[in-house]
Amino acid sequence: MQIQLLLQTIILPLLLSFAVYKTVPQNTRWQAAGLFFAWLPACFWILNIPALPPAEAVDWLWLAGLVFVAIQYLPAHYRKASQLAVFILTLLIISWPVLQYELSSGLIAELLLMLLVAAMFVTTDSSSSSPALIISMSATALALCTVLAGSLLIAQLAGALAAAAGVFAIAELGKRLTSSRLQTSTLLPLALLYLLLLAIARLYAEMPTGPALLLLLAPLSLRLKNRAAPGLTLLAIVTAAGWLLLLQDSNSYY
Repeated sequence: MQIQLLLQTIILPLLLSFAVYKTVPQNTRWQAAGLFFAWLPACFWILNIPALPPAEAVDWLWLAGLVFVAIQYLPAHYRKASQLAVFILTLLIISWPVLQYELSSGLIAELLLMLLVAAMFVTTDSSSSSPALIISMSATALALCTVLAGSLLIAQLAGALAAAAGVFAIAELGKRLTSSRLQTSTLLPLALLYLLLLAIARLYAEMPTGPALLLLLAPLSLRLKNRAAPGLTLLAIVTAAGWLLLLQDSNSYY
């Protein structure tokens, strides 16, 4: 069982990430497709082939990712609006069961904040010099926090997302965070999938608000040109994980 989890979550997407790194040309659209397809087989394996039509929130992820990648091939003036529209639609579909029964101002505020972060990803053009490292660190932290919140399934999908960009992240570390073979726009499909996974973890795994907010802010440094951007992400994710551990420890007394 443990070997299978390791194969699904880390080894398979990491091997596919290596294949993308070695074979795919430095072209934003092809690299975006390659990174998504490095994650997709792991997603299918983890979910035992998602239901079609989708039956649960996680079943929508691969469809949304496929559309995010396809939009990369549209004319430039259509891309941003299309990416944001698909993200909004998917977020509404994922959250609809909860909105039907637990509609509250707090939930609406959280969804709007998530939409704001997605809009910043989509509309801002600046790019970090280490985007793969930032998305890998954020997704790894999401996997860890989701396990602590009690959902292994979401954690596996997030871990596979981290591994899909893993080889590029290692290469960025090898270059001391001075340059990358990727632009942030290349990682946009993975970044939007990260936000959708975070939404599912918050809505269905009941991840606490504080850690979820920090995990929402963590990948924003994708759009910072400063070399300290990964450090800001690391600070956010370490704080989120530590906060969640403290909450678990306090709950154990009751």
